Amino acid sequence: MSPSEPTEKLRQLGLTEYESQAYLVLVQGAQMNAEEVANTANIPIPRVYGVLESLRDIGLIVIIEGRPKKFEIISPEEGLQNLISLRKRSAEDSLRQLEETSQEVKEVLSPIFWREKLRIKPEDLLESLDNLALTEKQTKKLISEAQTTLDIFTDVFSWFKEVDKILAKAMNRGVKIRVLMNMEHPITHPTAKKLKSMKIDVRQPADLKFPVRGTLADSSKVVFLIWASPERNRGHPRYVYRPSFSANEGIVAIFQQSFEYRWQQGKSKNLPQ
Repeated sequence: MSPSEPTEKLRQLGLTEYESQAYLVLVQGAQMNAEEVANTANIPIPRVYGVLESLRDIGLIVIIEGRPKKFEIISPEEGLQNLISLRKRSAEDSLRQLEETSQEVKEVLSPIFWREKLRIKPEDLLESLDNLALTEKQTKKLISEAQTTLDIFTDVFSWFKEVDKILAKAMNRGVKIRVLMNMEHPITHPTAKKLKSMKIDVRQPADLKFPVRGTLADSSKVVFLIWASPERNRGHPRYVYRPSFSANEGIVAIFQQSFEYRWQQGKSKNLPQ
């Protein structure tokens, strides 16, 4: 190895020129103070303390406290392993930062790419409804405009009194109405009785924990919301993903097929008199 090659190799490991020069001076084994390192390695005095502290920080040398401070090299085997470990951690941090930045960029660019690639905007699939008041308004609109069918999938149908009159008008127009709801809960008995008295088909789904609620109109439009509370939080306040409206054929078909399956699996129940 030529005299200049160790310096070049250390530079390849990420050391600066002054760090490489100071390290090669100290590798000869003697403890040296900062002035001695500066003079021997030809490093300006104002720079030498920063250089030595940097070598200490990357695990190549140690500082021996005293007046003056002295500096001593760690064995090359241990010191260079310290350096490699530090470089690995730095590379892992950089890679992690790159992955996070990449994800942020993808979130911005992917919708643009797929919108142009597929010629469809996300809002053409789903229209977000910002609150439950808008969900109620859109649901009433679906019921009022329905011409052939209405399929309602709910739990205790707590909002029945808000729509009972427009449901009656829909029945008078000849709309076929089906309701999947929990008829085991005592609070639902009056609603279920009222629905049956209106000649509306009512069934109890086999799975009462199904976390989706909504209304399908004419197999062409749907308003829905999805409960998001995890199972372990039963009894705590319940949270929902933002309610949505869709008239997209594929989205509606998914909900319609799900309703048909649950309807076939459900059953009518005799209610207490």
